[in-house]
Amino acid sequence: MRRELSDITALTGELIDIMMALVKVGQLDLALQAAQQFEDAGDRFEALMKIARAMVEAGQTKGVNQAFRLALQAARKIENAWVRSWALREIALARSWALKKIAKAMAEAGQFDRALQIAQKIEVARDRSLALRYIAEAMAKAGQFDRALQIAQEIEDAEARSLALRYIAEAMAKAGQIDRALQIAQEIEDAEARSWALSDIAEAVAKAGQIDRALQIAQEIEDAEARSWALVDIAEAMAKAGQIDRALQIAQEIEDAEVRSLALRDIAEAVAKAGQFDRTLQAAQKIEDTSDRSWALEGIAEAMVEAGQFDLALQIAQKIEVARARSWALMKIAEAMVKAGQFDFALQTAQKIEDAEARSWALREIAVAMAKAGQIERAVEVAEMIDRPIVRLRALAAIMAAKQKAGKGEAGKE
Repeated sequence: MRRELSDITALTGELIDIMMALVKVGQLDLALQAAQQFEDAGDRFEALMKIARAMVEAGQTKGVNQAFRLALQAARKIENAWVRSWALREIALARSWALKKIAKAMAEAGQFDRALQIAQKIEVARDRSLALRYIAEAMAKAGQFDRALQIAQEIEDAEARSLALRYIAEAMAKAGQIDRALQIAQEIEDAEARSWALSDIAEAVAKAGQIDRALQIAQEIEDAEARSWALVDIAEAMAKAGQIDRALQIAQEIEDAEVRSLALRDIAEAVAKAGQFDRTLQAAQKIEDTSDRSWALEGIAEAMVEAGQFDLALQIAQKIEVARARSWALMKIAEAMVKAGQFDFALQTAQKIEDAEARSWALREIAVAMAKAGQIERAVEVAEMIDRPIVRLRALAAIMAAKQKAGKGEAGKE
């Protein structure tokens, strides 16, 4: 009886699923044997290529060469000349891709010599360049700057070479080698990569407390976006150093409105964490975007809560324009009040929360805390106020558990 095409397709799909499952559990030989069961050379080729790719993705590199060899044998037996040519080309591309991935993994594991040996075997120039870029970056992260630079100079692809030099410069800056990092950055051919390298260096310099030098570097950045992000880091560093007015001035120089808002938010939060609450609103109110301004005010309110300034936190929370952000800020304030044992104030705050979910969680925290404090009847009353059924049930369950625990404690005393 002749098989239906749908039956054959189903069997093929099942066999491929089995092969992939075998690769996942490390049974590579069995997976390759399963692939050999395909009678058609084209199907066998496709199956073996799937196995090879799956091996690479799973980091099981030992059987990859054998999988590609078997795929090559299958490809050569494909009768249709055009399909055969396509299959042979696919093998070359896939093998280059696989070697690139393997070289990257080895470099990240610190096996630089082995990674370089593999990279040199890659036939496709683009993949070879990317592999060398990954190796150079890994070397730079490991502090092997001279060797990383040597590898970067060997990269054929200009874009990959520029990116390698960017990350080498960044690693140097983080290691405190600022002058050398700047020298490398200036050698980068691609303008965008050069700009981001300088942005990374400016960030590292600002974090090291050299704010004036960071500003000088930022002024040399050509790309507007990269320059904006450098100024964000510099403004944040200034705020943390107590240079609030200067930080606000730098933030206003940022061209991109969204990035400028983020910078002002960071300044506001830094000022709040430093306890300078009178200056926080000054920074937050300069934020143009309503969502970012609300986000900043939520962060400020949280900082005030951490400092135990509940009244100020409530005042700030009420200024938040986005309803959901305002609700979550009030929820955090209520939770903090609960921890401080201020149940009445916490309940008053929770009842101001507009968002049902945030209000439910705040009331749950209050109810559970009351129960643990022995205020069972009041805890049940608060739990009954909860809108969300699941949250209400969780609160009541926690109250029952607290009541039982208290009962056992009393029985033990007797």
